Amino acid sequence: MARTNVPVVPVTRTGVSALTAADTVPHTTDGAKFSNDGAVELLIRNTGAGAHTVTVQTPRVEEGLAVAELSVGPMAAGDVLLVGPFPPETFNQQSGADLGYVYVDVVGGGVEVKFQAHRL
Repeated sequence: MARTNVPVVPVTRTGVSALTAADTVPHTTDGAKFSNDGAVELLIRNTGAGAHTVTVQTPRVEEGLAVAELSVGPMAAGDVLLVGPFPPETFNQQSGADLGYVYVDVVGGGVEVKFQAHRL
C-alpha cells in the first residue's frame, strides 16, 4: 500500500480556516506524507474517543547515529495540535519516489487522527 498524501495549503493574509478545511485521514497501516520545504506546519486533530500518539519520522543520520523521531502526544480525545516547522535536512526523505516528503505515522494505526498541512 501507499502513504496517504496530505495536500499542503498555503496560508494567506486573508486566512485559512482550519475548522472548515478538509482533513486528510492517513492510511491505516502506512500513515501519511506531505511535501516539505521547511515552511510547513502540520495540524493534527484527534477525533477519536481515546488517546493517540503521532510520530514524525526523521531519516537523518548524524555521525553514524540516527536522529530520534519526533513523538507528538499522547493526544487526548478532541485535542488539536499545530506542530512544525520541519527542517528538510532532518525530516525529509532523502531519496526515492518520496524525495522531499515527510512521513507521519499514527502509533497503532487507525483513522481517528486526521491531518492538515499549511505552508507559511
